[in-house]
Amino acid sequence: MIETGLQWMRPQWLWGLVPLLMVFIYWLKQGKGRSVWESVVDPHLQPYVIDGNVPQAHRASYALFLGWLLALLMLAGPVWEQQEVPVFQAQKAEIVLFDLSRSMWSDDIAPDRLTRARFKLSDLLSQSEGRQIGLIGFAERPYVVSPLTEDTSTVDAFVPSLSPDIMPVQGSRLDLAIDRAVALFEQASVQRGHILYVGDQSIGKQDIDAAMRAREQGHRLSVLAVGTAAGKPLRDEQGQFIQDASGSIVVPQLDMAAMTDLARAGDGRAVTLTTNQSDLEQLASVRESIAVEAGDPLEAARKTYWIEYSPWLVWPLMLAALWMFRRGVIA
Repeated sequence: MIETGLQWMRPQWLWGLVPLLMVFIYWLKQGKGRSVWESVVDPHLQPYVIDGNVPQAHRASYALFLGWLLALLMLAGPVWEQQEVPVFQAQKAEIVLFDLSRSMWSDDIAPDRLTRARFKLSDLLSQSEGRQIGLIGFAERPYVVSPLTEDTSTVDAFVPSLSPDIMPVQGSRLDLAIDRAVALFEQASVQRGHILYVGDQSIGKQDIDAAMRAREQGHRLSVLAVGTAAGKPLRDEQGQFIQDASGSIVVPQLDMAAMTDLARAGDGRAVTLTTNQSDLEQLASVRESIAVEAGDPLEAARKTYWIEYSPWLVWPLMLAALWMFRRGVIA
């Protein structure tokens, strides 16, 4: 047991004390603590004809206020002890870097690279039960769509909204996305994680360097490449060909050799997106090899949990509620 002093697990419930106090003050100002006979009996006769004891209905009102107070304190979750629990099950953590540059609109694979990549990501998530999954969308800058979580259905809910349209600035800075993934692992105390890049961008030296930095910190990086080597001219939403600064039509081509170099630098594997499950099957060996242990691998990981005793107060509250419903107690 670890003594920590009084803490509140759900302190928002304490705001309920404000209306309770207001109602109690109003009740006192209305004189509800006095007998109704006091308004019709002369003051000099009251000691002889009025019982000095507080009526039963008034005692029930006091009990109601006390019950309300006790319920609020219980819901706020007062805790003062923690307990360490050994956790022997190894966990696996993975962060997906989803490319949201305009080149993902290319339709060299039907219906287009973006749609196929989103479908494949949903397939990946359906095979990730028991794994911590995070999702980062990036173009010129990376943005965390979902931090590491075991609830893959929540991550999958974001997949249909992934589009270059949600990016404030266009570009292709994979290196920044890799660094952001490493930072997420550090925040979650993950010592060994898997980074999966899903996209089509041209790989540069800065991307290779970022993959090597991630590898040096214990993580592995794999690639799920989207597109074809030939590519197709890129069109905008109006169907017009997109041109670069020199006026040439943009034709995003997939350089699989560079993708392989990136995966090799990250100690992972590079595969091309397929219409079946063969691409995910090739990645499975790397994904399954990442076991994340918290603490010394020779010892069990330990997690600290709060010990909450307030739920035991439900029983006296229930008994008090039954007493309040006795005939004549409230009305």
